[in-house]
Amino acid sequence: MKLCYNCRASGHLSPRCPERSSSAQVGGSSLFFSLTVLVSLRFSDRCVPVSALIDSGAAVNLIDRALVEELGIPTFPCVPSLRITAIDSQPIGEGYLKRQTELLEFQVGLFHHEQLAFYVTSSPANPVILGFPWLRCHDPQISWRSGELVRWSPTCLKECLRDLVSRACRTSCMKEATPAAHGHIPHAYADFKEVFSEERAAHLPSHQVWDCAIDLLPNTSPPEGRIYPLLLPEAKAMEDYIEAALAVAHIRPSMSPAAAEFFFVGKKDGGLRPCIDYRGLNAITVWYPYPLSLVPAALEQLRGARLFTKLDLRSAYNLVRICKGDEWKTAFHMTHGHYEYRVMPFGLTNAPAVFQALINGVFQDLLGKGVITYIDNILVYSTSMENTCVMSGRCSPDCSGTTCT
Repeated sequence: MKLCYNCRASGHLSPRCPERSSSAQVGGSSLFFSLTVLVSLRFSDRCVPVSALIDSGAAVNLIDRALVEELGIPTFPCVPSLRITAIDSQPIGEGYLKRQTELLEFQVGLFHHEQLAFYVTSSPANPVILGFPWLRCHDPQISWRSGELVRWSPTCLKECLRDLVSRACRTSCMKEATPAAHGHIPHAYADFKEVFSEERAAHLPSHQVWDCAIDLLPNTSPPEGRIYPLLLPEAKAMEDYIEAALAVAHIRPSMSPAAAEFFFVGKKDGGLRPCIDYRGLNAITVWYPYPLSLVPAALEQLRGARLFTKLDLRSAYNLVRICKGDEWKTAFHMTHGHYEYRVMPFGLTNAPAVFQALINGVFQDLLGKGVITYIDNILVYSTSMENTCVMSGRCSPDCSGTTCT
């Protein structure tokens, strides 16, 4: 079966076609900077992932003729034909759009669903072009700095994202029916209750000087791992994990050539823990030799202390961003997609050292003076309740960019 509608060869899809031009071309006009998103076209019993160009200068939504023929999508004549020109008023291709597709099931990401009709043109480099009508309809928020679509409009929440909203509502109702996990916050820490907020922990952190860089050894590249078959409980757990990570923007769809293996291991409570096998990536990563705290030396500092406060950072590694431009190296794949991390995942060889450097930098004025740290664990020690409250109060503002349990 022909899988690539660009070169019509098997073994790869169009976004990875070796014959694609390095710069997208439509009608001879080269686009050196473009905004693309990964979308899925559903027709009959087929679902085809393609890269779509978002073009505010396009007056209509377009689809490549070769893709239409590959999928056997029905079309009908445009009456009258539409004239199509480039920015310099020169005709593109035949100069007219003569055919249009029927309404197709169209999906952006995992949850944004709609029905969309396209005008048929010749555009092998960009098989789908989402023009101004699509932008006007959905009014998405776009980060031009990072070149990403970051948020949908309120209209999309009501229409295109109904499945996601209904799932979120069901999850919210379940949480409201569950007693608070941490109960009452002691009066001494009431002023710092925001530090314990689960909502804040779910936000995507901003880039900082301590971002996790992934430097590779010369002439190496991350390997592509196998895709593991999953049992039904594992498939459900995978769907829940991906849905939750996408909702807080900790991961995003990827076109990276890297692909680590994704699987599950059992937890003591009978649940499933998602794991990504980064051993291949770790083997070619330049080691970051920042020392972890020595536990025996830390215990020596506790002599004479009577009161202790332990702070454990929630989803600690996810509080650190992957250094911009290195996200593709964290890519992983499973049966339902290919994604990459925007935050530091568990399993990277340098993750403990990166986080220890971060935590030591944040608490550098308090280390050895009532505070000791080991990666994401913070221990406040003192000889009296008064000193404990004072030291905990000094720690809490330093934790303001994070959340604790």
